[in-house]
Amino acid sequence: MNTKYTRQQYINKECTHEQYYAQFVDTGILQTVKRLSIKSLVEGKDDHFNNIPLQTWDKMAALVPLHIGKKLRELGDGVSLAGAVCILKEAARQLVEKKLAC
Repeated sequence: MNTKYTRQQYINKECTHEQYYAQFVDTGILQTVKRLSIKSLVEGKDDHFNNIPLQTWDKMAALVPLHIGKKLRELGDGVSLAGAVCILKEAARQLVEKKLAC
């Protein structure tokens, strides 16, 4: 994704939640989320993947690569547990969409 949305643009609703957090998803993030069962992502999915306990997302957030923090700061954001979980859940959404498209 070439478009870079800043945190301020997100706050101003100039981009969606999905657009903002999707720009931080990379191969490493996708690999981290693949550790979850794709079946649990697809079959038990609600819009926010709340079928997977928040504690699981929180533990995975520690695996979010450090370079994501640099990207966040460049766009006026900071590193946080909540932000890392949003990035992970966006990666999960991408994986589910890809799986359902097959």
